[in-house]
Amino acid sequence: MKQLIIDRFENNYAICEDGEKRMFAIERVEIPKEAKEGDVLRISDQGELTVDKEETKRRREKIAKMQNKLWK
Repeated sequence: MKQLIIDRFENNYAICEDGEKRMFAIERVEIPKEAKEGDVLRISDQGELTVDKEETKRRREKIAKMQNKLWK
């Protein structure tokens, strides 16, 4: 499975980044309604997008630790 990270929302699109730093615009109706900026989206072999809550949590915790080190 591949994954994308939601960078931001612009109008009716979610602007997402893949692991190679490529950006994609995906219509909001194509992503889960609960998806937010910073969420990790998993792409199934069938092309279905789902929010990977575990990976999203792991990334947010990692980013918070990095930020805390910068401010100390």
